[in-house]
Amino acid sequence: MDIPAPRSRPPRVAAVHDLSGIGRCALCAIIPAMSALGVQVCPIPTALLSTQTDGFEHFTFRDLTDEVLPIYAHWRSLDLLPDCIYSGFLGSIRQIDILDRIFAESGEGTFKVVDPVMGDDGALYSTHSPEMGYKMRRLCSGADLITPNLTECIYLIDRPYRERPFTREEIKGYLKDLCALGAGTAVLTGVSFEPGRLANCAFDSRSNRFYEAGCTLLPQRYPGTGDLFTSVLTGLLLRGFSLEQGLRSATDYLSATIAATCALATPAREGVVLEQTLGLLTALVAPV
Repeated sequence: MDIPAPRSRPPRVAAVHDLSGIGRCALCAIIPAMSALGVQVCPIPTALLSTQTDGFEHFTFRDLTDEVLPIYAHWRSLDLLPDCIYSGFLGSIRQIDILDRIFAESGEGTFKVVDPVMGDDGALYSTHSPEMGYKMRRLCSGADLITPNLTECIYLIDRPYRERPFTREEIKGYLKDLCALGAGTAVLTGVSFEPGRLANCAFDSRSNRFYEAGCTLLPQRYPGTGDLFTSVLTGLLLRGFSLEQGLRSATDYLSATIAATCALATPAREGVVLEQTLGLLTALVAPV
């Protein structure tokens, strides 16, 4: 993978995501997780919400699309450009087009990460449209790393959705098809090869290598875990971890955090209690 060379300062990430006051997702998960890994997060908020949208009603919403390019342009004028640009949920064609432009202006030395948030459990979100799907494929084609779940994967590569479990050869084929879009590395989250377990799988198109990190399937699901996983994986890669090491460590961290959340009986809509487990991330990058 093409990761920016180590610098005298912490790695700097432009995180293009929404900000929800309650729910521990998007920027509310990204900022603490990456900071615990010694990575500077520079937020570019795409929207401001009172809560995340899964499990809450009557939430407030303020669109910030018009602010995205001016924020990035101001950083350029100050010569304070990020080492990595990391995008998540994009709620409109215009937002995807803006990210595409930022990718083009960022230069080849910038590590580009796309979490193509479009749906889950075999269904696309109501905000999604066929044209947005086309645009998202194009955005993924310019990324160094993409991290779809199974629903997003089959949509991006135009395959029919089916229930798990899968064979490893099937998943390798999916990952290779994702990289054929143009992405350097693809990570597929939440894959099941056997009952009671989940795996996150990766394929690096440059080395032609496949990686897998498994964990026990826990009884509860929480919003924001995809944001947290991609943030931890990206942060570890920027700190010099290999793809194999980063995949394993990010998977273990998510599993531990979900287990801690289950033990506290935290309402699912409030997300995972990452405040309880940030020390695990700090320990990963602490000097030996």
